[in-house]
Amino acid sequence: MTTTATPARRRTPQPKCPLRPGEPCTLCQLDVTGPQDCPVVFLVMGDEELQAEWAARQRAARGLS
Repeated sequence: MTTTATPARRRTPQPKCPLRPGEPCTLCQLDVTGPQDCPVVFLVMGDEELQAEWAARQRAARGLS
């Protein structure tokens, strides 16, 4: 006897915004396919001062400040 199983639905993973943890990438910039080519993410992660400010805000939001 042969059984046929229905194929499981695969969900496409939703990229997460590294600047807004827990939130999906909303593709808020023109011609962006995700966080990997987002100019805002590139600027923040490539600038030491902006990255330090972002980290300080994340710590404050978590109550670790």
